[in-house]
Formats: sequence, C-alpha cells, structure tokens
Amino acid sequence: MGENKINRKNCCEQSHNTILAAFQTVLDNTNDMMFVKDAKLTYLAASMPFVRMTGKERINEIVGKTDLEIFEDEELAKRYIADDRKLMRSGRNQVDYIEPIAEENGQVRYGSTSKYLLLDEDNAIIGVLGVTKDITKDYLARQHYQQEIKYLFELPEDTYAVSYIDVDSWRIISQRRQKISDGTVQACHSVESLCEAAIESILDEKCDAYEFYSNFNAETLREIYESGRTLLTFRYQRCMSDGSLHWVSNDIRFRTDIDSGHLCVMLSARNIDREKQEEQKLVLAAKMDKMTMVLNRATTMDSIRKILAEETETKHVLFMVDVDNFKTLNDTMGHQTGDEFLVALATEIRMNFRETDVVGRVGGDEFFALMRNATEMQTINKKAEDLLKAINKVCEKYASVQLSASIGISIYPEHGKTLDALYAKADNALYQAKRKGKNQFVFASL
Repeated sequence: MGENKINRKNCCEQSHNTILAAFQTVLDNTNDMMFVKDAKLTYLAASMPFVRMTGKERINEIVGKTDLEIFEDEELAKRYIADDRKLMRSGRNQVDYIEPIAEENGQVRYGSTSKYLLLDEDNAIIGVLGVTKDITKDYLARQHYQQEIKYLFELPEDTYAVSYIDVDSWRIISQRRQKISDGTVQACHSVESLCEAAIESILDEKCDAYEFYSNFNAETLREIYESGRTLLTFRYQRCMSDGSLHWVSNDIRFRTDIDSGHLCVMLSARNIDREKQEEQKLVLAAKMDKMTMVLNRATTMDSIRKILAEETETKHVLFMVDVDNFKTLNDTMGHQTGDEFLVALATEIRMNFRETDVVGRVGGDEFFALMRNATEMQTINKKAEDLLKAINKVCEKYASVQLSASIGISIYPEHGKTLDALYAKADNALYQAKRKGKNQFVFASL
C-alpha cells in the first residue's frame, strides 16, 4: 500500500515536472506576450515578447515584481492591476478583450488579451495566466475602416454621394446618394455605369478627373495603390442629375476590406460650389485694378502675351488710351474727382469691348484694350471711332478742364508679333495723336 502511494507521488511529480517543462518551452518559443502572476499579482514567469513589451531586456527584470514596479506608465500599471483584481473577484476567465499595451517609440499599441484564473486542488485562486497578442495594426485599420463605413451610411450634409467598390470582384458593394440644392450625382448599379456617368458629367475633358475615370479599371487602381498612394482628390465642375452645374471635390480612398481582404475604393463627391465661388472671387480680386475694376497692369500684360502666343492665326488689335489734360483735372478739382473720372472712363472702355477681349489699366490714366480675332480694317476703324465717342461722353462732364483722350493703335501681326513690339508701335502712334492736337486715334505705321 505504501509503495503504491510512493509510486503515485512520483508519478504526480513527474507529470508536474513535465507540465512545467512544457510550459517553459511555450514561454521560450511563443510570439505571444504571456505571463504568470501569483495571487498577490507578483510576476512568476513571462515570455520574452512580454518582457520586451514592458521595455525590459531580461526575464529577471520581471520576476518577483509587480506592474507598478515594471511599467514606467503608472496609469497603465494601475489599469492592469485593476483588471486582475476584477478577474479574481468575479471568478470568471476573461477572453479576447482589447486593451492598450505599453507604447513603442511613442506609438500607441493595442493587444487582444485573455486572462485565466489558476486554481489549486481546493479551487482556491493561486494566480493568473495572461496571453496577449499585439493587434495594433489590425485594430487601427479596423477602427479607421469602421469610421469610413459609418461615413458611407451617414452622409455629411455637403456630400452628394459615396460609392464603395470592391476592386477584386469589380462590383459596387454599396452606394448612398442625397440631394444638395436640388441636385445629386446619377444613380449607378455597376462600376461601368458609374464611370460612364462620371465621364459624361465632367465639363472639362482636359481635367485630371476626366482622365482618371477614362482609365478606371482594376489594373490601374491596383497600380495606384501599390505605388503607395491611398488617397486621390480631384476638384472639377460637374453636371448634376437635375442638369445644374456645381463644383465638386471627388475623393478616392483605397482600403483593404477587413472581412474579405479585397482591395476596395471609396468614392465620395462633395459639394464645394460655395467654396469655389469664394476662391474665384479672391483670384479675380488679385487680377483686378482695385479702383477701376478692370484688369491690373500685370494681369493685362500676361493675358495679352498668352493670346499672342496661342492665337497666332488671327488678327488682334492693341488700343492704347491715354487721357489728355488729366493732371489739370487733379490739380483743379482734386484727386477724388480724378479717381471718379477714371472709374467712369474704365467702365465705358470696358463696355465697348467684348468679354473675350482684354481691358486693363496699365498706368495712372493709361489703359490697354486688346481686340481679339479682328476680321477687317473697316471693323477695326469703327471700333476706334466708337471708343473715342464713348470716352468723349465721359469727358463732357468735366468740360471746364477740356478733358479728352488720345489713342494709339497697333495690329498683330502687321506691326509686331510680341507685346513689346506692339506696345512700342502703339506708343509711337499715341505720341503722334497728341502731336496732332489730341482727342483722336492714330494707327501705327509699318
């Protein structure tokens, strides 16, 4: 009988040693963060991934110590201790819950943790076994993914529509639309119809968005994603479902679907019409002469140069206008009156030319006007006569000063093919107009 007890004892000890050896093998080889604590929450053993997670290098820096003695982040240590005590009070194991783990190089990390109560033969708690997997990458990806899925189903007020496309299966998984100012994007039930609708609705065929949708296919999308780009943004003017025209911001976000692992893209179309209008106002304001509200000198010169460089097959006419006796007006009636005159004069000059022509103030009382695509000399001559009459109407209100205007005219390409050449010719013609008695126009000579 006594021999049987000894055999059973030896067998138990052998089994116990085998289990301990097996557990130590697991600790030595696992990629998971594992630890064992006693009932007082003092560490008895740990895997090296756990040791490294705490910021330590050797196991003996862990064993015999508590969380408060190990972790630099006191709040994190208190959280771990509170979790362990809650586990021991409840008497129930906790499996696969998400918790923060120690930061690495200042980066937040998360773990999926399971904790199991260790019991003796009398079911008394003698310790805690914990296993944590670092799921930081997957957790953050899922959080971001869930935020975007929420965006898909809860459209912001300024968003016309969002479409979620599975690139690998080449289908629209989901699409949400809403009206903004009585307009929205067209409803689409396939990727092909979505692209067709986008291409047909984009006004500028030279814009990046048009090119993007013209080459919208699975291969191109994968190339973009594999190049490291995860977000593309296009801003363009689009014809909405009701026929209205609006500026939209089109965002294309690349994501890997959490559940399927497929490459997906989320397309959103946001209304930026008001934003674009304000932006255009600022751009326009920068181009204008603030007092007269015709183009300023720099913009006038740049615009004329651009036309001469691009529209080389047609005739263009440069009118150079200079006010006669303007200094007398300022000296006798004041600069405020002089400014009022210039505003009225600029308005009259502007009204005598088409919107496609260029009208600008290039000096104090000097204006340029470029008449584009002029056809015949008779038309050009008539334009000069009408312009002079219009200017005289403004000048009549200041009869006591005897205001008038002299106009020098040069023609592209007869008098030159560059702005500098036309400027020089028109300036010389203007000088001739003043020498001949002012209040007249003179064409430049060849």
